[in-house]
Amino acid sequence: MKLFNFSRPALCALTFGAAALVMTSTAFAHAHMVSSEPAANAEVAAPTEVTIHFTEPLEPAFSRIELSDASGKPAAPAAAEVDKTDAKMLHLALPQLTAGRYGVHWTAVATDGHRTQGDFAFIVK
Repeated sequence: MKLFNFSRPALCALTFGAAALVMTSTAFAHAHMVSSEPAANAEVAAPTEVTIHFTEPLEPAFSRIELSDASGKPAAPAAAEVDKTDAKMLHLALPQLTAGRYGVHWTAVATDGHRTQGDFAFIVK
């Protein structure tokens, strides 16, 4: 006994539609960078922190920002912290930076466990 009587084209369309829906909902679960201060490639006076804004709330135990100087050495000894009032923001307190180019590497783990990462740089005048 058949419960549903779908034609082959209708069944294919239904299958592809369901697959697209699953893939789309999964893509939105990743925490992607929206903006940062300092901005990527910006030339700025020495900042006191790096702040990155994400599309999803972050898991504090696994999200981080690392800062390195032009020679690739770590330039910030502190650990990054998720903002206490907005879990979509990650902050890294900075020591007094000298003039030069600095690289930022970030890792963001959304509260659902999905991990993203990226890099950008800025220049201190």
